[in-house]
Amino acid sequence: MDYTPIIIFLSTLAPWVNSVFVILGTAVAVGTFLDSIIDDKVDGGIMKKILAIPVLGLFLKALTRFSPFNSRNK
Repeated sequence: MDYTPIIIFLSTLAPWVNSVFVILGTAVAVGTFLDSIIDDKVDGGIMKKILAIPVLGLFLKALTRFSPFNSRNK
């Protein structure tokens, strides 16, 4: 499912929504990075479990495009 129209709609609701999206996107990007370098025996693959949640995981993955650490074109 593509969450781009929903994210665009939500970002027009208030000026602070983009800041929230940047913070969440950064948290997901950093969490995914840390989860990839830390052994699953230690952290239990927490980000993999969170991103596997049907609706929430897809929405959080879509928010990673707001992260300043995202190297892909926006």
